[in-house]
Amino acid sequence: MDEVTNELKTVILYRSKHHGNTKKLVDAVAAAHPEITVIDVASLGKREYPDLSPYHIIAFASGIYYGKFDADIRRIAEECLRDGDNVIGFITYGGNDKHNGRELSGICRLKFANLLSVYGCPGFDTYGPFKFVGGMNKGRPNEEDIAGAVEFYDRIVKDYGQIFLDERAKRDKRDAYNREHPTGGLIAGIKRSARKLAGKRKDSGKE
Repeated sequence: MDEVTNELKTVILYRSKHHGNTKKLVDAVAAAHPEITVIDVASLGKREYPDLSPYHIIAFASGIYYGKFDADIRRIAEECLRDGDNVIGFITYGGNDKHNGRELSGICRLKFANLLSVYGCPGFDTYGPFKFVGGMNKGRPNEEDIAGAVEFYDRIVKDYGQIFLDERAKRDKRDAYNREHPTGGLIAGIKRSARKLAGKRKDSGKE
């Protein structure tokens, strides 16, 4: 696993507002795996998008605000994910109901990316009406929650790490081939398909 972990390239893009709940999870995972790239999306400009193409695993970490991921996290996911990317999520949430990451799942489906799993736990919340009762989920995420985030990432690497490396090698080879053999765009593709179809009809007529 150590060899796979060292070869894997992982990036965590996070946004942690208010009490830093999500940052506690991110910091713990990054401390256990210093090779991980961590990006606080609050440090990015509105038109600044990171290049996620080098990474085998792309993690989005966010607090849940009114049932949704942070708006900048959503914007970056919608703009930067591409077909075949492998995605995981880390979330913290207030209230009583566990959020299942369905919004991130929807974005991944639209971008043809693979959402593997989402780790979530309660976070201390004093937003809105919660502030009048001293907040919700005091002391969360706790040590168990934080350790769970690290175990979650370790399990992803153990179960899928070698698969990610193998699939990326195939993908890189395919991308290199496409760069060396440009198809000429949509019109050229249609013409090639038409020629192939015409050839099949001609061969069929000879039988």
